[in-house]
Amino acid sequence: MSLGVFHHHLRPGLVSIVVFSLASAASYGMAAVLQHQATMREPPELSLRAGLLVSLARRPLWLVGNVLDGVGYLFQFLALRRGSLALVEPLLVLSLVFALPVGAWLEHRRASAADVTSTVIIAAGLALFLGVARPGIGHPHASNAAWGLLTAIVAASCGAMVFGARGGSPRRAAVFLAAGSGTAFGYVAAVTERTGHILDKGAVHTLTTWAPYALLLGGVGALLLTQSAFHAGALRLSLPTLTVAQPLVAVAIGLGFFGEHVDSRGMAPVFELVGLALVTVGVFLLARSPLIGAQEP
Repeated sequence: MSLGVFHHHLRPGLVSIVVFSLASAASYGMAAVLQHQATMREPPELSLRAGLLVSLARRPLWLVGNVLDGVGYLFQFLALRRGSLALVEPLLVLSLVFALPVGAWLEHRRASAADVTSTVIIAAGLALFLGVARPGIGHPHASNAAWGLLTAIVAASCGAMVFGARGGSPRRAAVFLAAGSGTAFGYVAAVTERTGHILDKGAVHTLTTWAPYALLLGGVGALLLTQSAFHAGALRLSLPTLTVAQPLVAVAIGLGFFGEHVDSRGMAPVFELVGLALVTVGVFLLARSPLIGAQEP
């Protein structure tokens, strides 16, 4: 890596984006474990119903998890105000790594050598992808027609995931609902980035646009899908699927709709795919840890 590129990566703006992203990942990871502990105690018939959220609202553990979710979203919002989806969202994969100490505390266990190995694989994959891709500052410019098309695609995809979850085993439901949740959160991340840039023109102007309302509806839908996924099956099935799906969808949106760029010269795309593959493998290996998915609902 040249000194110029190294200097590019250490610019103060990029450092703050990375710090906000890591703080967001830590909050999301802790929230997921606490929320799963609460949702696994709810009756099966509440899955995909608003009553699930009403019932969970009476559980202190779930409420603490939601506070952490809010903190995580605040840090994500701050990161996406300046950072691209291709930079911020892959770093959120580390939420699973940050979930480990919470699981260790709840289960009264220590992380194993396999947990550490999985963590190293995730970190190596992220370093490879981000080091080669070199994503930078975000510029979420897209026409209203493009946003309408994106919204329709995401809604249809989430609907297909919900349909696929019905009538199957709890394991299948957990995976399908988590995939739908990851897709929805990828869309929410894209709208968050857009909203953050619109806020530069003032809060009043922002409220006259469609973005904050799409953000609200998308966030509620993503929340319901997430809690239903946690409710349907073990966290080792739902959390890694959600963890991998969200950045993949967000990066695809950034590249396909926002005109974001990653290095595509020479062998760069190959190394980027290898990095993403390492991250995916590491996430699913780490999700097998008893600290993540020890308890079945």
